[in-house]
Amino acid sequence: MKKLILMTSALTFVGSAAMAEITLSGEATVTYGNWNGAVTPAFAFETTAKAAMQQTAGDLSYGAEVSINATAGTVSDGVIWISGNFGKFSFGADAFDELNNGADYGDIKYEGGFGPVAVVIVSEAGLGTVVVAPTDPIWFASLGYDADSWNFGIETDSTGYSKASVGFDAGNFNVSGNVDTANAWEVGVGTSFGDVNAKVTYDSTNVTAVSLDGKAGDVNWKVGADSAGNTSASVDYSMDNLSIGVAYDSANAGGVGDDAELVVTLGYDASDNLSFEVKFNDANEYQAGFTAGFTF
Repeated sequence: MKKLILMTSALTFVGSAAMAEITLSGEATVTYGNWNGAVTPAFAFETTAKAAMQQTAGDLSYGAEVSINATAGTVSDGVIWISGNFGKFSFGADAFDELNNGADYGDIKYEGGFGPVAVVIVSEAGLGTVVVAPTDPIWFASLGYDADSWNFGIETDSTGYSKASVGFDAGNFNVSGNVDTANAWEVGVGTSFGDVNAKVTYDSTNVTAVSLDGKAGDVNWKVGADSAGNTSASVDYSMDNLSIGVAYDSANAGGVGDDAELVVTLGYDASDNLSFEVKFNDANEYQAGFTAGFTF
């Protein structure tokens, strides 16, 4: 009942405003193959849509949105938001991820930017799933500062977990580091020369990692290796509407789908709203399909 009331209020709040901007968008995807460990190749279909409404009144903007997955037969409970010089408040039942832990239990979210300072707060408010497990946060907060060559960040939640980070950038040279209350930490040093970037990191697991990435014309590339024996490499080529990508990661040995050790992807954008894609991997899997989108 709380979810229904929330969504109804959101639509009424925005829908009653004169001259509100209303947008309807969505996409339909059709694929065929045995991707992600499927035993037998099969067709898969997914259709999603999103309705959004927005209104501006002086220095205030407010709106609401709802998402629909026709294939799964689900409708989101919707999000209503209001923003201004004070930042942005958003409300929705289980609409926001707390501490980026993949669990969308947050019901209220605040985002604010004040010069070099950025603030994010997410909290459970009982609008949807009520989190009671002590290992799951019921609120999360982060504070960031980014000015000139320095940046600092700190995040914390109701479970007592906290993480702090710092970075320094001086032209082609940068240093970064982070540490959390679980005694995990990482330090890194990076530099760039021309279109090539290099970085070396060392962490609390005693693993040293080295990575190089760069761009040459229409080709983007990246290679990496660490002291644990893992190696990775990727090359992406794009020209006009055609794209080709090859990605290898020894840490994904035995994996399937996009997490396989070797993945090759071919793509073609026929238009802004129609694209085709074919991909295969070293697990003898393949997938071919297309996506058609629309916006009103």
